[in-house]
Amino acid sequence: MRFHHNLVQATVDALHNIFNDGKYADQAIQKILKRDTRWGGSRDRGFIAETTYDIVRYKRLYAEIANVHEPFKPVDLWRMTAVWIVLKGHAVPAWEEYYNTPERRIKGRFDELSKNRVYRESLPDWMDELALKNWVVSGKKKLVH
Repeated sequence: MRFHHNLVQATVDALHNIFNDGKYADQAIQKILKRDTRWGGSRDRGFIAETTYDIVRYKRLYAEIANVHEPFKPVDLWRMTAVWIVLKGHAVPAWEEYYNTPERRIKGRFDELSKNRVYRESLPDWMDELALKNWVVSGKKKLVH
């Protein structure tokens, strides 16, 4: 897959609006897409939306792999997009933002964190505790971590 810098920048901008400014994902993406009329093609729009939603869905996992914490600075969001690119199996573009991206370490951290349910499923602690409590109340014996 060939990445275009302006599309990844748009994704980073959408992530900033969602994570740091508290915007809803659909509104942030819609605003980004309206910003540039050249993104009228379904492939461009689809890339921005799919990438943004995927990173939002796995925010806890990707942030832990990238070793970044809220509030996210732009460099942190670029690191999260690098994690997304590596985990999707694509080659990291030779851009300044991705200079020295540790692809092997990203894959290693993913393998390590995938053993832990809260990271693998990217669950907040409160939701995991609620699920465990309901699991125990329902009489189930074994829950895979």
